[in-house]
Amino acid sequence: MKEQLSLTMISFLSNIIWENGEKIPYESDSLSFLYSLLVVAGILSVIFVSAFKLYKRGIPLKDFMNGIYISLPVGIIGASIFGKLGSSGDQWKLYMLIFFWEPGMSFFGSMLCGGTAAFLWLWHKSRYTKISIYVYADCIVPNILLGQSIGRWGNLFNHEILGREVHDLNKINWLPDFIWHRLFYFKDLTTSSELETLQFREPLFLYESFATLLLWILITFVFANLWKVISKKPWKVDPENFPCKWNKSFKSIYEKDLKSYNTQTTIEYLKDKDGKLYLSTSWAWKKAYTLYEPPKDLVEKAQEKIEKRKILAIKAKQKYQSIIRKNNEEIEKQRVKLKSNKITKQEFYNFKSELKKSSKVELQKLKLEKNQLVVFLKSDSKELYEINNPNNYKIIHSGVLAGIYILGYTIIRLILDQLRNPYELTVKDNVVLNYLFLAGFLLLGLAVIIFAQFIAPKKWREEGWLYEKSY
Repeated sequence: MKEQLSLTMISFLSNIIWENGEKIPYESDSLSFLYSLLVVAGILSVIFVSAFKLYKRGIPLKDFMNGIYISLPVGIIGASIFGKLGSSGDQWKLYMLIFFWEPGMSFFGSMLCGGTAAFLWLWHKSRYTKISIYVYADCIVPNILLGQSIGRWGNLFNHEILGREVHDLNKINWLPDFIWHRLFYFKDLTTSSELETLQFREPLFLYESFATLLLWILITFVFANLWKVISKKPWKVDPENFPCKWNKSFKSIYEKDLKSYNTQTTIEYLKDKDGKLYLSTSWAWKKAYTLYEPPKDLVEKAQEKIEKRKILAIKAKQKYQSIIRKNNEEIEKQRVKLKSNKITKQEFYNFKSELKKSSKVELQKLKLEKNQLVVFLKSDSKELYEINNPNNYKIIHSGVLAGIYILGYTIIRLILDQLRNPYELTVKDNVVLNYLFLAGFLLLGLAVIIFAQFIAPKKWREEGWLYEKSY
C-alpha cells in the first residue's frame, strides 16, 4: 500500500512540479484557473440568491444592484489590503496592497470594507424607501455563506487554506485524487521561498466549505422559520379563523362562517371536496402575523406619540437657538454702548455674565431635550409593536439572521483557525491578536442578535416601514 502511494505521489510530482528536469511554479497547475472561476461563481451565487430573496419580499432590486456596484470593488480592495498586510519578501512593496489579482485576500477585510459601503448606501436609501436596513441584511448577509462555500474550492486549485501536516497518507487518500493530490504548499508561506520537500496537509478548505454550507442551510431553512415552532399557534388562539390540518376543532370551514379579520392582502384559501375552506400552514402564519393589519386608528394614535417626541425635540432645538440668538443680540447692543463709552467694561462684563447665568438652566434643559442621541435612546415604539402583534406571537425579528451569520461564521473560524497556518490567519503570524479580533466579531454577532430581537422592535419602529412585516 505504501509503495503504491509513493508511486502515485512520484507520478503526480513528475507531471505537475517538474518539467524537463526543472522545477516550475504552482501556477503551472493546469486547473489553477478554476480559482478565479470558483471565486466569481461564489460571488454570483450570493448576488442571485439575495436578489431572489429580495424579490420574494417584494423589494425593488434597483437599490440592491446599485449597492453591488459600490460595495463589490470596495470589498475586493479591502480584501486585498487586509490579506496582504504583514507580507514580506525581497520583491514586496507597499503599493502591492491593492494588487487584488495577487495571492493574499482576506475575507474579513472584504466584509469590513464592502459591508460598510453596502450598509451606508442602503441605509441612505432606506430613508426614502422605508425599508429597514435589517431587512436588507437578512436577505443578503447569510447568503455570503453560500459564496464562501463555493469560493473555498478555489483555494484547493490555488494550494491555499490547508491545515496541519499529514504524516500518514491513509488519513487523506480516501479523498478523490483531484483533491488529495493538491493538499500541499509549493512555497513557504512566511518566506515565499520554494519548498524542497513535499508535505501533505489536511483539507482545511474542505472543512470550511462544508461548515459554511451547513450554516447557510440552517439559517435559511431552520432559524428563519424557528418562530413558527416555538410560538403559540394561531389555530389554537383563534380556531375559527385558522382552519387547517393542525386545527383540532376546524379542519375546514364554510366561507360564510369565517370571522372578520383584517389583512394587508387577500388570503389564499384552499378548498376541500365539500367546498369548505382551509389554510396551508404557511398561509396560516401569514394571516396571523405577516399580513395582519391592525385597526388604522390605533396605528395612527401610536405613531402620533412617536412623532410628538420628534416634534418636541425640534421645538427644543428651535427654542435653544432662539435664546442663543437673543442673548447674542443683547450682548451686541451692550458692545455698541461700550464702544460709545456709555457703559464701562466692567458693566459690560457684568451684564454678559448675568445674561448667561439667567439662561443657563433653561439652555441646559433644552440642550438635553434637543440632543439627537438622547432622543434616539428615549424612543419608544412598544405600543406600535404590540398593535402589530396583538396575540404576542414569538417572532424572529428582522436583523436576527444577519446576526446569526456573524456569530456562526466566527465560531467556525475560531474552531478551524486552530488548524490554520499562522501566516494565513486574519492577523498574520499573531495568534493572540487573531483570536482577539475573532472575539470582537463574536461579540458583534451576539450584540446584533440581542439588539435586533429584543431592543430595536420596541424602541425604534415606525408606521409605514417594512420589517419582517409591513407596518
